[in-house]
Amino acid sequence: MEKITLQRNMDDGYGTVYCIQKQDFELGNIHEYFEIEEKFENVESVVNYLKEKYEQDDYDFIEDVKCNLDDSEDADHFQSTANPNGSGNNVDNLVLIYNGKVLFETF
Repeated sequence: MEKITLQRNMDDGYGTVYCIQKQDFELGNIHEYFEIEEKFENVESVVNYLKEKYEQDDYDFIEDVKCNLDDSEDADHFQSTANPNGSGNNVDNLVLIYNGKVLFETF
């Protein structure tokens, strides 16, 4: 089964960007994470779904997707070193990676 990685990248307020949340999904069940019934046919259809949500300014959906991912290996370090008044001001992105390539990213 094809694997898709979703990750959340966030800056620490000092100019360094960390992957703070990351989760792998099988193509056959990523629809469950998005809380929709219809399965995706291929990776392109997942990318197109995310693009549509992003282009329609569905910020609630995008925020839910990125904020509910599993913490990454760098999450604790990020939390301990980030500027509490300025972390994420410049970068707080949702990224989709497939076969080592970024196919979707919010800005």
